[in-house]
Amino acid sequence: MLRSLLIILFTTSLFSQSYFEPLQVRHTNAFKNNQYGTSLFQISEISSELPIKIKNNNYLFVSPFYSNNQITLEDTDFQSSTIQSLRLPMGLITSIGESKWSLTLLTILSWNGEKLFTDDNFQFGTIVFTTFSKKTNKKIRFGIYANKEFFGWFVIPLAGLNWQINDSNYIFGLLPGRLSFEHKWNTKFYGGLTFRAPMNSYRINNQQYITLYDNQLSLFLDYYLTKPICITIEPGWSLFRKIRTSTIENNIKINETSRVDGSFIKLSAAYRFKL
Repeated sequence: MLRSLLIILFTTSLFSQSYFEPLQVRHTNAFKNNQYGTSLFQISEISSELPIKIKNNNYLFVSPFYSNNQITLEDTDFQSSTIQSLRLPMGLITSIGESKWSLTLLTILSWNGEKLFTDDNFQFGTIVFTTFSKKTNKKIRFGIYANKEFFGWFVIPLAGLNWQINDSNYIFGLLPGRLSFEHKWNTKFYGGLTFRAPMNSYRINNQQYITLYDNQLSLFLDYYLTKPICITIEPGWSLFRKIRTSTIENNIKINETSRVDGSFIKLSAAYRFKL
């Protein structure tokens, strides 16, 4: 389908999960599947979440993010291709008077393609959602996400939940970007289940771009070497993962799609603060 829902995952993470990370590095390896003998995805990412308190419960939020995607698919145009993404989400989070409501407004600037900062690989978008604090341990979110992809405007409604069930169990996320269940075993080990649905388009040249779609279901294990340093291992499976190549010739768009489901594993290290 907040990485463009990948953007959603990073731009709203501080307000839709049980922690925030001033610095995170992550590497994802998608293993070979049966359809393509040497199919392979390798994604390296670095990101930061920087909330700056202005006054009371009002925050300025900046979350720079960079990813490098290496794709290898036999018998396709992407036998070996590297695409990049640089995003700069920024905005405000403000409480609405003395009520239980707050408002989040984010602007997203991004450059996606084989090369960065070219004339035709710039994208922009926005995320707007409200948060209702039903109880101190339960928050509900509704909003909308819009981004100018290379195929046109992508607009989708958002719904999320932050629910601390008890001292050991937590549900958090903002769909369709991400939803997680987290269980605390002790102060060192956390684990759980996560669903993600990233989607993004990347410019190849003036007449061609590709769109990556994914639906990821994974287990994760967090180990805190020493707070706030966290190491995470996350094995999972991608469903309906696709690469769509779009070529425009004589004002006619031609789409070719390769479906590449398969297993993956993510390894990450983060400077993390629990909320």
